[in-house]
Amino acid sequence: MFARWPRPLFYIVIALVLIVDQASKAWVRGSLALHQPVAVIPGLFDLTFTHNTGVAFGMFQGEGMVVAMLVVLLALGAFFYTRDLNWAGWSPNVVGGAIVGGALGNLIDRARLGYVVDFLDFHIGEHHWYIFNVADSCICVAVTWLVIGQMRSKKVEGRR
Repeated sequence: MFARWPRPLFYIVIALVLIVDQASKAWVRGSLALHQPVAVIPGLFDLTFTHNTGVAFGMFQGEGMVVAMLVVLLALGAFFYTRDLNWAGWSPNVVGGAIVGGALGNLIDRARLGYVVDFLDFHIGEHHWYIFNVADSCICVAVTWLVIGQMRSKKVEGRR
């Protein structure tokens, strides 16, 4: 069966991502001091409240117009990608919902605060990864799922 439009699961995932993302960011803003790490697992994981005015991995910090253009280009790309997508299965609905929910969570921050609240700080000793949030995590996991799915389908096609 081919479904041209997202199923209810898509909207449920968006809502869940938004609720968890915005609730976690509200807790961080109300509970943590800016740039003051709180060790959760010493030497590996801290909660560190930061303001991110850039995009993924801290790129384009303070470049509001560049960020806005990137968001518009990504939205247009997503629109064209999903035009012929079969929404009948659970996978496109969960993956799509996670991406849209994450993007909306960060967009809400940008519109309300002028920056994105980041706070998940993984590191090994003094070597830190980029600090991120729940929305970023959902987007990254969903995109990874898409990439793996594409690689698997190419591998199956190559066997024929």
